[in-house]
Amino acid sequence: MAGYENLYEGSPSYLVPRETGLKYISAGYQSPLASIGMATDPRTANQLGELNLKLNPGAKHMEVGAIQGAVMESIPDQHLDEMRRVAKQAGVSLSMHAPIVEPSGMGEREWSEVNRIGAERQLESALLRAHKLNPTGNISVTTHSAAGPELVEKHKEKNEKGEMEEKTTSLYVVDPESGRISPYPVQKRFFPEEGKEGGDYKAGEARKFELKEELKKINEDQWKQKLTEINRLATYGEERLDAIGKQIPKEIYPDLLKGNVDIDKVAASERDRDIYKQAQREVIHSQIYLRDAYRNLKNTFDETYLSASEEDKKKLDKFAQEIKGSIKPGIETDPGALGEVLEKGLKVLGEIKTPEKWKPLREFAMEKSAETFANVASSAYKKFGDTAPILNIENPPAGSGFSRAEDLKELIEKTRDKLAENLKKEGLSSGEAQRQAEKLVGATWDVGHINMLRKKGYSEQDVVKQTEIIAPFVNHVHLSDNFGLDHTELPMGMGNVPMKEIMKKLGDKGFEAKKIIEAGNWWQYFGEKGGGNPFKPSIEAFDSPVYSMEGGPYWSQMGGYGMYYSGHGAVNPAVHHRLYGSGFENLPIELGGEIGGDRGRFSGTPNQ
Repeated sequence: MAGYENLYEGSPSYLVPRETGLKYISAGYQSPLASIGMATDPRTANQLGELNLKLNPGAKHMEVGAIQGAVMESIPDQHLDEMRRVAKQAGVSLSMHAPIVEPSGMGEREWSEVNRIGAERQLESALLRAHKLNPTGNISVTTHSAAGPELVEKHKEKNEKGEMEEKTTSLYVVDPESGRISPYPVQKRFFPEEGKEGGDYKAGEARKFELKEELKKINEDQWKQKLTEINRLATYGEERLDAIGKQIPKEIYPDLLKGNVDIDKVAASERDRDIYKQAQREVIHSQIYLRDAYRNLKNTFDETYLSASEEDKKKLDKFAQEIKGSIKPGIETDPGALGEVLEKGLKVLGEIKTPEKWKPLREFAMEKSAETFANVASSAYKKFGDTAPILNIENPPAGSGFSRAEDLKELIEKTRDKLAENLKKEGLSSGEAQRQAEKLVGATWDVGHINMLRKKGYSEQDVVKQTEIIAPFVNHVHLSDNFGLDHTELPMGMGNVPMKEIMKKLGDKGFEAKKIIEAGNWWQYFGEKGGGNPFKPSIEAFDSPVYSMEGGPYWSQMGGYGMYYSGHGAVNPAVHHRLYGSGFENLPIELGGEIGGDRGRFSGTPNQ
């Protein structure tokens, strides 16, 4: 069997991280064995079977769960009850990983409140069911902060001075009313900025990209374009009608507009007949322009009202009241009534503040995700009170939404604020609501996920700095190693995750927090037969104490180095075969066993 444990003795006894020659060097961070746990396979609903299997190596904490909602729903409640009993008998604590959903309600190309509510219900179900695993305590339930792509794409690259500089390459914007999501490229602007003094402008030097300013300009441009389009259609229609009125007798013109003129009767000559017929066609075309302007006005009014301030809504209400009497069946065929409504409508729309049609998707998704998480935590507290599960929001792999520490920190703070507001509505005081919010919402910090920033040009120091930012919020830690390029999950010590520095930044919280080994790739490619259970190499990397009293000996002191002689050598002495009966010595003579006091059959003595 070609597992790492089965390297012949003569090499180091274990495959350990950062080894120099024959000297064992740990990851530089010692963690008690009781704080290190394992995750079950989240792809299967047979979490009870997974728990029984993964308990064998001696882990004192297990994280059960599923990455897909359908898998989670397939776990029977009876299995959750049995897992609680098994864990209690084995002296093992439990946590749960909820299904990975997009809490903001974003889809691939659009946002939907229906999607957000669906995600909320799915997470709520996971949180409430997790309580079965630990009804008397606050079980930790981990959920990803997002399931979609990064909302503001950043990377580091060398600037002209050869220094690594962070740059924003692209971002996304959303129209909350339609739900439409659109990428927004980061463009360089060289034209002098309006409202700035001339001294701020330098020829050939691009202005710093500011998303809020960009969106303000986009919204203003689109708003002006809408009003301009309404005005253009209305003006063109009215101008053509005015031109017709100058060619047609006044007594015929009103009926011509309504289509009630019999041209053959009113035309005095063939020339008049041609003029009237041409005028009739012009009237139809003019009315089409006016009707288009009217429809655009109605749509713009409706869209604007939803996002308008209270002051602007009063102006819009006043306008609607004024034109109420003019809007009658058949108004679209009455140029005079249409013209009056369009004139008043353009005037009031021109007076209100430019609506924020497009908003930064990051801020919008942050608000919606915080709403989802707060509602989920509220439901759990309302049902279970002081024993409600703790919702720990995890950073997904770098390159996903809200994967950086500053994003996760802001999301947790917003969630706590919204949760506190919800709890105050349930009758809690402000102080108690805030205390419960801080207790019930925290962070799960995945050290492998944040290490993937390296593929975007960030350094080891940047990865460690991220940990420092999130440290005050961390309740739970996920362990996996990689090389910073792909979402691989290896046991700790087999990649370049700066674990020692990360755990130093987490401080006491990191030491006390449950640390869950997520080694999906280790199971996938090596499994039990190839590499063995990932628990052993991880506790080697942490140089964990062998015994529960947390004193020596440590894993670094176990094993030692064998002496490779010949044959089995000292590492496989013949006494093993005498004791356990797998050799010839203890067999009866008639079955080929050795003759007492004589030389062995395989020592060169002829058969007797």
